Amino acid sequence: MSTTPHTLSVVMATFNGEAFIEAQLDSILRQTRLPDEIVVSDDGSSDNTVAIVQRVAAGAPSSVAWQVVRNKSPLGPGKNFLSAARRATGDLIALADQDDWWVPHKLRTLENVLISKNALLVHSDAELVDEAGNLLGMSVTDSLRMTRGERRGLIAGKGLPQLVRRNLVTGHTAMMRRDVLELAGDIPEGWLHDEWWALGASCHGPVVLCPQILGHYRQHEINLVGATRSGFARLMERFGEPQEVFRARHRIRHDGLITFLDDHDRSLPEESAKLLRGRIAHYTWQEKLPGSRLLRVLPIVWQVVSGGYHRYRRGIFDALRDLMQPGHPQT
Repeated sequence: MSTTPHTLSVVMATFNGEAFIEAQLDSILRQTRLPDEIVVSDDGSSDNTVAIVQRVAAGAPSSVAWQVVRNKSPLGPGKNFLSAARRATGDLIALADQDDWWVPHKLRTLENVLISKNALLVHSDAELVDEAGNLLGMSVTDSLRMTRGERRGLIAGKGLPQLVRRNLVTGHTAMMRRDVLELAGDIPEGWLHDEWWALGASCHGPVVLCPQILGHYRQHEINLVGATRSGFARLMERFGEPQEVFRARHRIRHDGLITFLDDHDRSLPEESAKLLRGRIAHYTWQEKLPGSRLLRVLPIVWQVVSGGYHRYRRGIFDALRDLMQPGHPQT
């Protein structure tokens, strides 16, 4: 492991988080490896969120620098996180939600894994808890229905073959090198900040899963992205998504990928560019499937046999989804 000291910033995007933010900040200030800086970017809270942050900051150890920023106009969660991350001065950036809380050795553990594995980004598991903090008997990786193959690949630092299929990195569990902001560039329309940073990082270097439980992910009514929404119910919701909605959503997302490829054509490793182009090509093929279920059978079976569904989507689940969807007009 490198003995070179690294500065560490924690960045948090807030909005009307007065109910839980003090507990989260307290857990950050109780870390066995204190951050060098905490950046809080507030997106126009109408409650006492900023006042609570300022009070906690006033009583925090003097070794921790603070930036508390109020946006002049709301940016939305993704752009707010991007703004906060770009303000951070640390070599390493840990992402924090406003309503969770961390185990005391989280920052030290993630930093050690990131440096020892020479990774660009590291993420961990976390326990799901209810609004009162009671365990829900499920972790983040459970809620994502992460397969053994996906877990093995991420632990080994082979992130891109997993992440080109779907996002498996939950932002509040992640720490990344500051370089990722430049490598990934602006966050395109249709992408969440954490999935874009994870995908961008994995195109250039290792993205590693630390399988330890290092935090508590609070589930409540106003979660913008709740883990319980990523489980079986969410899977079934996606299964029933109309084709025109599915295609429009991925068209927007792939516009961002195409721009990323164009902007990073010379810097991307060949294998990374090949996987991204393969994903775009698979979804372009999917758009051209015939409306007749009968006529879809052979091309879908061929994509299953040739590995397209396994490389770029969720295997048999998405093959069945494409087959069972009702007929649709071509676009």
